[in-house]
Amino acid sequence: MEKDLFSNLKAILIEYRWRFLKAFLMVLTSNILLIANPVVLRQAVMALDPHLEKPAFATFLTYFFGNRGTFLSTWVFLLLTITVISAYFKYQMRVAFISVSRDVEMQVRDKLFDRIQSQSMEFFDRHGIGELLSRLTNDISAYRDVLGPGIMYPLFFLTLVVPGLAALFYISFKLTLLSLIPLIAIPLLNRVLRGHIFTLSLAVQRGLAEMSNATQEYYSGIRIIKGYAVEEVFFQKFRSICQKLIGLNIRLASMQGLIFPFLTFLTRIVTALLVLFSGFIILKAWSELNSADFVSFMWIQSYIFFPVLMLGWVLPLYQRGKAAYSRLVEIYEEPNAVNDDAASQLKITPQADIALCNLTFSYPHSDRKTLSNINITIEGGSFVGITGPVGAGKTTLFRLLNREYEIPKGMIFIGGKDIHDYSLEALRQEIVTVEQIPFLFSKTLAENVSFGKENASLQEIELAAQYADLHDTVIEFPEQYSTLVGERGVTLSGGQKQRVAMARAFLVKRSILLLDDIFAAVDIKTENRIFTAMRKNFSEKTVLLITHRVSLLEQMDRVIYLKGGLVLEDGEPDVLKGKHGAYAALVDLFKESRR
Repeated sequence: MEKDLFSNLKAILIEYRWRFLKAFLMVLTSNILLIANPVVLRQAVMALDPHLEKPAFATFLTYFFGNRGTFLSTWVFLLLTITVISAYFKYQMRVAFISVSRDVEMQVRDKLFDRIQSQSMEFFDRHGIGELLSRLTNDISAYRDVLGPGIMYPLFFLTLVVPGLAALFYISFKLTLLSLIPLIAIPLLNRVLRGHIFTLSLAVQRGLAEMSNATQEYYSGIRIIKGYAVEEVFFQKFRSICQKLIGLNIRLASMQGLIFPFLTFLTRIVTALLVLFSGFIILKAWSELNSADFVSFMWIQSYIFFPVLMLGWVLPLYQRGKAAYSRLVEIYEEPNAVNDDAASQLKITPQADIALCNLTFSYPHSDRKTLSNINITIEGGSFVGITGPVGAGKTTLFRLLNREYEIPKGMIFIGGKDIHDYSLEALRQEIVTVEQIPFLFSKTLAENVSFGKENASLQEIELAAQYADLHDTVIEFPEQYSTLVGERGVTLSGGQKQRVAMARAFLVKRSILLLDDIFAAVDIKTENRIFTAMRKNFSEKTVLLITHRVSLLEQMDRVIYLKGGLVLEDGEPDVLKGKHGAYAALVDLFKESRR
């Protein structure tokens, strides 16, 4: 995307030059015919008025139509024909301009969607979902208005005003000079107001983003809001945001509203002056201006004043579009914190070792080290349990393995290669994560399970569900795997949602499974069945499991105990129990809780 709106419009005009040329020829033809109507009317009045000299055009009609050329019906037919043809070209012109604006809108929305989707998690930490939705809807709509009416009306203005002024100068030079007053006022008015309109437009677009963000957040958490009976509190918060937005919109509308009434008032004053001035000219015989000239002049003048009023509407449109486009460019040009610049086509080999070398990490805009000097090597094909108190850095470790955040080279190695040597696509083709709070889509159970594998068969889906101890539950549903789970899986229990997420990961059969406390919402019996199935069917996979359940940790090949971003203990479960350290204390606490 170009840096500014003007450069963008220039690029669009070049890219769609043939369609714009077609639209331009249509609007030019339409407006020339529009101006031709008053000119033909002037000829008709002169031809039908016995006191006026017969125009040359009347002689031309007589030559082609004989005596019919002098009939009123011939002139009426000619005027109607010109009007119909002009209207047809004007319709086609609007279709051409608006279709281009819609095509460009689709391109820009696709570019932004793709750009946002490729961003790292750091980007989403800074931008709320509602704000991004606002940019993809409200901002693009304001930008699209510039592409359609914003280009169409200025061209309409030029193609109507230039031939119109030429016709006016031909009829009366003096009256035309008076008609130029509104045209002179437009650039002066634009110069005075454009800066204020741009600033207010930018504030309005930001206000819309804030409102969208609040709406998305409040409705996503509606169950929490209702559960704590704080509807009125959030209503007042939302109302405050809306009142602020209303105030900005009123100020913007008031400023935009000055332009159109001012130009309307100015054109009406000029029209009244033209009537008075032309009346004096005719009565005093100051020139050869006659009644036919007067009627034709006033008709053409009314055509010219109409696009002048349109420009009064378009000028604020440009400032609002400029503000919206600047916000779109801001999002599009925001750099991706995770660099996917791996030149090789390197793939992660099966049972690849994972090595962490002095791994240190702090979240953006935070001085606290979440992980400090982590040095561990995880053998490929092993089951490793990761435990520790809240805030120890367990989930952060998974995020770094997924490259959700950027880290310096030389800290994480997979299969002996630096993690940066793999493209993000290659990395994610062999690593799958099941998060502690699973996200389900508003689709069927089958579609949620097969999310990571396109065209998965029902047999594959059922097998993955069996590994996650989900299949027996699903077949009890009336529609089984065709059951709609609702928004975020609202119709399922916490344990069912977690098992759907597990089945989704089991189906894709990746080499490395990162499981973040996935058994938190299931009972002990279900946990045992799932873990037994994992041990049996994923023995060659590298499984990293974050959990606080000692019953699972004791079955692991290895346990890593994190605390405060440091590796406090690391080794086989039986060995760690003999050290009487943090892991042994956790085991003792578990045993006491079961007594």
